[in-house]
Amino acid sequence: MSVRARVLRDGLGISAPRLVSLVSLVVAAAGCGGSGGPSGPPPERGTLAAGIVARVGQEEVNEGTVTRIATAQGVDAAAARELAVRDALFASEARSRGASNDPDLERRVSAALARRLLHQLLAEADHQGPVTDAELARVMERRWIELDRPEGFRTVHAVVRFAENADAATKSRAETVARAIREAVLPVSASARTITRPQPKRPLEDVNDPVVASFRSAVDGVDKDGFEIVVEALAPVTADGRLIRPEGGTLVESFARAASELAARGDTSPLVPTSYGVHVLVLLERTPASIVPLEERRRLVRDEVVWGRASAARSKLLEGLRRDVLVERNAESLLALVPIER
Repeated sequence: MSVRARVLRDGLGISAPRLVSLVSLVVAAAGCGGSGGPSGPPPERGTLAAGIVARVGQEEVNEGTVTRIATAQGVDAAAARELAVRDALFASEARSRGASNDPDLERRVSAALARRLLHQLLAEADHQGPVTDAELARVMERRWIELDRPEGFRTVHAVVRFAENADAATKSRAETVARAIREAVLPVSASARTITRPQPKRPLEDVNDPVVASFRSAVDGVDKDGFEIVVEALAPVTADGRLIRPEGGTLVESFARAASELAARGDTSPLVPTSYGVHVLVLLERTPASIVPLEERRRLVRDEVVWGRASAARSKLLEGLRRDVLVERNAESLLALVPIER
């Protein structure tokens, strides 16, 4: 039996006879089997080595095999021993037909064993107990918008851009332009309070808010004094700077804090300096928080946590298997594997 087969066999708790019996069953399904089961000589009685309960040709059935079969099948020891002997007969017949040397058959058996192994890893992960605080925290990093979303603040803003290393005079000029922008958008802010924001088809979805167009038009009329001015309508941002959108992202703390201090639609911020420049914000809407109770979160993320446990166990198993692989770097040994035509 190959090293891979032994590793999979031991990982699954499948005995050698039961492993080879899978080969014989696939052969029979492919039309290679006869009309009857495998036959053999009448049973013999004699002394067996310690721990061995039966021998069928070259196959030995040990106590551990019988115990595993009895546990898996829910039968008593005598019935489990008979199943092991039957499997050993199948194994002997499969070996005599050369089934264990069939590459296609080996791939099919390997696939069946791999599926069984994954199912076992998943079952073991499911029995490890409730979702821990650490496991929940890892999932919440990805699913906080769904399960633990704080209030958000959707804004449209204009920023007067300048380089981070700009001198004081440049920054002062930028503030002057930003102040002019704020004055220009104040009428827009006032009208925004009377314009209802269109209702999105889905929660948190962006819509074509008419206030954004009015804001942009007001900014366009301001003397830019040579500065680049960027106008953007942003996704809602939390007070700690997280953007509430599927692709994630963050905004600088001072910008997020300024947005969170705006109370109602149309409110305009004071000048907000950041490393990008000087900003003027107008609030479009406050998005409500959506907080799922802690124990309900644990229930909702359990399947994901179990899959994560199983995936980690699989990775650990593969890492161990890779350590057992020997890579031969000797040129003569490699050339010995290459057939030479004479």
